Amino acid sequence: MVSSRRNTGGIQRDGSLRDWSEFVDPSPSPKLLYSQSYVAMRGLLSSLVSMDFALLSSRLKSAWAAILSQRHTRSPERSKSRGLSCKRLAFHLFVCFMVGIFIGFMPFFSVDVSQKIVSENGRLPFDEGAVDRGMVDGKVKELETIVVEKEVDIIDESEVEEIPPVPAMLDDEADFVESAPAIPDINDLDITVRKLLIIVTITTVRPQQAYYLNRLAHVLKTVQSPLLWLVVEWPDQSFQTAEILRSSGVMYRHLICRKNTTSVRKIAVCQRNTAIYHIKKHRLDGIMHFADEERSYMSDVFEEMRKIRRFGAWPVAIHTGIKYRVVLEGPICKGNRVTGWNTIQNIQKKSAVRRFPVGFSGFAFNSTMLWDPERWNRPPMDSVIVHSGGRGGLQESRFIEKLVKHERQIEGLPEDCNRVMVAMRLLSDAFLNKPHTGLHEVAVV
Repeated sequence: MVSSRRNTGGIQRDGSLRDWSEFVDPSPSPKLLYSQSYVAMRGLLSSLVSMDFALLSSRLKSAWAAILSQRHTRSPERSKSRGLSCKRLAFHLFVCFMVGIFIGFMPFFSVDVSQKIVSENGRLPFDEGAVDRGMVDGKVKELETIVVEKEVDIIDESEVEEIPPVPAMLDDEADFVESAPAIPDINDLDITVRKLLIIVTITTVRPQQAYYLNRLAHVLKTVQSPLLWLVVEWPDQSFQTAEILRSSGVMYRHLICRKNTTSVRKIAVCQRNTAIYHIKKHRLDGIMHFADEERSYMSDVFEEMRKIRRFGAWPVAIHTGIKYRVVLEGPICKGNRVTGWNTIQNIQKKSAVRRFPVGFSGFAFNSTMLWDPERWNRPPMDSVIVHSGGRGGLQESRFIEKLVKHERQIEGLPEDCNRVMVAMRLLSDAFLNKPHTGLHEVAVV
């Protein structure tokens, strides 16, 4: 039996014998390339630190050449090594970028010249030469001490020479100087608190308007403050009225009644109610009086109004009839208590129709009665306004009936009602500030 041994070592198959030199990559190793680029980048950083511009330019060229050679010499067959080299390149670029930013924020050379100059043996430069700083400081201090001592000596001598001798004072003068002024107590001070006067005047544009308003303004100007003048005009604010009020020197408010009517009575009612609504809206607290611009007033009547607590009345001189007979209309008083009334009906021997025979110019009242009825024990829904109905003084009487119920609530002004402080325009010279007893009749020529 023929045995045969397979000689595997002797048989050569096709393609089995290969030259292993084929697998040797003639390209440089990536580690070598990495070391070359690292050396180039290290040279670039050293040139940046040393600030040598020529060396820096050469290092940049060599680094760029190393990067290009690394990029071209890589084999396309090694994708993994290519990815690693790209990452290394990106990292190198990032490091260079950060280094550039860091260098950009650092100054290239020091600009602190003063420290370099001072550091040279502690001397200061001058034109003529260098002077020691310590010597200069010492001399300056010595001169300052000398000057201060001389000034102190001069001041002491002047004070001793100029102070005059103190004259001897008497005992009374010494006591007066030593005693401190006493601080007055607030309760001991004589401070008079005056009530606010609210004077309501209705007016319209006409030829005599400027004369009447100016005359009343001059009287109100002499009254002590506080005083508020409410002037109600129909139908619009005229330039003439506004100029009179501005030049009056009195605190005022210019109101308007825009009622579309031609009735003189309705216009007057609208104007008075406009003033009443204004007081209610702003809750003005004071003594309210309807001052007729055609009446003649004494300034004393306004001072007497400040004595009113609730409602006050005074006599008024008026004329009546064809012959201009002058009569007094108003209260008859005993002290400040009202005991009766002087009326036109009594003179004409007619029965009295009005409950309170007094006109708008003959009374004043507390303005809180218009907007605070609970204070005066009045019905809260009882509105106090002027009504257009009624002639011969009924309009005023009905208005007063909403404020008071009987004469015990009325205060007579002045004492015993013995002075006439309000009169018609034709009676101002004959009746103002004249005493009277009872009812008078005067014929006006």
